[in-house]
Amino acid sequence: MPRSALVPTRHQGARTILVADRDLRSRTATAAILRRLGFEVAEAESPRSALAQARSGPYSCAILDLNISEAGAFDLCRRLLSAPGWSWTPVIFTSSRPPEPEQRDTLQEGGFTFLLKPFRSGQLLSAVGDALAATTPLRESRPDRRRALSTVEAATA
Repeated sequence: MPRSALVPTRHQGARTILVADRDLRSRTATAAILRRLGFEVAEAESPRSALAQARSGPYSCAILDLNISEAGAFDLCRRLLSAPGWSWTPVIFTSSRPPEPEQRDTLQEGGFTFLLKPFRSGQLLSAVGDALAATTPLRESRPDRRRALSTVEAATA
């Protein structure tokens, strides 16, 4: 499926994305890019507000800044993915600094990919498009990510 098919149109209906970043400029710039592309966006400035927004879902994707709080985006990611309806929601991590060595494997922490700020709108669209393309078939075929992952782990053990 071409990425352009993943950009919502009036006929497809909008997809909603959660953008969680404590930096107002960064958060509003990311949200503005996504809105121009036709996505609906919910913004959160803290893990608490992100979790509150998560309850109003469903969301097609989440974009979390690594520096959203002292506890960090990985803790927020784990909490989001364990929330009802979030098990297959792709998470894109962002940061203005390259990830620390212990943060490099964002996939291990539940993330789909990592974007280094500042990023261009094309990079954001590509990351979101890839995340939606990769997870939509999984979401439709296996509603519970944790059960699917534990099945895979048991089969490979």
